[in-house]
Amino acid sequence: MKEVLLITIALFLAMLLFRFVRAILLGRRISREQSCRPGHLDDPELEKLLESGKGQGGKVSEVLREIERSAQSGSAPLRATKHCAAGHLAVTEMKRPKLAVGFYLRALREDPSCVPAMDRLQEILLAQKRHRRFERTCWEVLGRLEDDDVGSEMWVKCWSGLASIYSMSPRLIRRADAIRKLLNSVDGGGDLDQDSDEEKPAGIPRVVS
Repeated sequence: MKEVLLITIALFLAMLLFRFVRAILLGRRISREQSCRPGHLDDPELEKLLESGKGQGGKVSEVLREIERSAQSGSAPLRATKHCAAGHLAVTEMKRPKLAVGFYLRALREDPSCVPAMDRLQEILLAQKRHRRFERTCWEVLGRLEDDDVGSEMWVKCWSGLASIYSMSPRLIRRADAIRKLLNSVDGGGDLDQDSDEEKPAGIPRVVS
């Protein structure tokens, strides 16, 4: 009985160690160059908080709480940017991509047109093979976009993301191909079989059935 208990404890500790190492490796794999930064908004306070969280170890959690407190006020784009900033610190300083996912989802709830949040979510969720979560996020964002947003950068990113997910499954390849045709028609493309790669919108995957 004691041996079984010891084996169970050892397996549990091994699992925790595996998840910890995997999170660190995944955090390093995600590029810092594409991290969400509030460059389009003049917010010196947020920039100061981001700088204070760099290389601070345990103090990063305190900085995250401060950023999230400040995200309770201001315009929707500003609140979304602050959640993105929190996600940036969670990935680059804490090496916790799963925690960052929550911040990026909050950013999209605040502002469904927040492209940096969608970019980071796609990068993390696909790296984690959480395809269903990414698919659900794309549909949620599409459902919140206005009619005027048809053809916008976020609209294209959501449909392109769905096409990339569906193209992974032979059973759903027709959906991916239909989405590609939709995107090409909105972009004003002509004959799909004759379209060159240069004529296709950036970021739209070519699906081969």
